[in-house]
Amino acid sequence: MKRKRPDLAERNRESARHGMAGSRTYNIWRHMKYRCESPASKDYPRYGGRGIELCREWSEDFVNFLQDMGEAPVGMQIDRIDNDKGYQKDNCRWATILEQANNKRTSRPLTFQGETKPVKEWAKQYGLEWKTLAYRLRAGWPPERALNTPSTIPRKGTRKNEN
Repeated sequence: MKRKRPDLAERNRESARHGMAGSRTYNIWRHMKYRCESPASKDYPRYGGRGIELCREWSEDFVNFLQDMGEAPVGMQIDRIDNDKGYQKDNCRWATILEQANNKRTSRPLTFQGETKPVKEWAKQYGLEWKTLAYRLRAGWPPERALNTPSTIPRKGTRKNEN
């Protein structure tokens, strides 16, 4: 009769000195390490391949990462404050998906009336398609005109005859 094998994740949890193998926080750390340090990762070109590194302390030991960042709050992911710097305590935070999206290298900030937000957020606030706003800004429109000029093309779901 075959003996039942213990669940691999459970076995790893029991043998790891931190007891968090398989936890959400551990998996975030593991994936962060993989995309920065393994050329086999599909994300390596955007991370390790362009010089984004984990600090030595985090790379060598999950416990150091856990002590610096704490457990991942529900609904949050690790985010680098400055996308050109690596993963280290003073450059990382737990952020929502929206905060991460607004902090991408491709996110274009716009300052208007002393407030800086991504173009997509300004477009949403002013009822414009973000592509329309981005086009206007690239064409040299000043922010006030770009934001306050109504679009001549109706947004999806805003036609007069739609319910």
